[in-house]
Amino acid sequence: MTDSMAKLLVVDDDPSLMRLLVLRLEAEGYQVVTASSGQEALQILGSDEVDLVISDLRMDEMDGLELFEQVQHFYPGVPVIILTAQGTIPEAVAATQKGVYGFLTKPFDKTELLRQINQAMASSHGNRSVQADRQWRQHILCRSEIMERLLATTKQVADSDVSVLISGSSGSGKELLAQAIHQASERVDQPFVAINCSALPEPLLESELYRMLLGLTGPVYQLYLLEALKSRRK
Repeated sequence: MTDSMAKLLVVDDDPSLMRLLVLRLEAEGYQVVTASSGQEALQILGSDEVDLVISDLRMDEMDGLELFEQVQHFYPGVPVIILTAQGTIPEAVAATQKGVYGFLTKPFDKTELLRQINQAMASSHGNRSVQADRQWRQHILCRSEIMERLLATTKQVADSDVSVLISGSSGSGKELLAQAIHQASERVDQPFVAINCSALPEPLLESELYRMLLGLTGPVYQLYLLEALKSRRK
């Protein structure tokens, strides 16, 4: 039975063929997003929840197998089905040995494609929880392997209860990364309080952080800050 909540990513550099495939899948009740290249597909995977990828094999810059390797590395819970008009038996064997869930030649049989989709969805029933676990980093979009390694470290740090120093130039995303750590931690249901230390006079900074300041009448944001810190420590 079709899971109408499942979201499929279709990747093909041929607009007409992609549109035909999208119409067929939407008619079966699937949600479908599209990409015209492997790089665009990776961008979508980094910002959206996708349950399965259907990709053409022959594409410029990044072909279907190269895309599969990237998906397998960065999004291991997402199955991939590859379609090709020029498929050979050795290519199909090589693809399945690497872990590609399905390998179909064009023009493909609609029934067979739907069968493979349903089987892939059934075998990766834990994929939704894998994708849900990525919500903590949903506002950080990247295509760099270095950034992906940084985010993997971020997730590990978030699972612990240690102090973290994030350094970088102005505008590099330090606060965004700090928010990601907070979202990935067990403290996610507690307030996240961002403090612009450079805007506070040095003698008042410690008092702001530890709620030791007495008799000060300051801006409204200071009162909010103190109350937020108070609720966080409960």
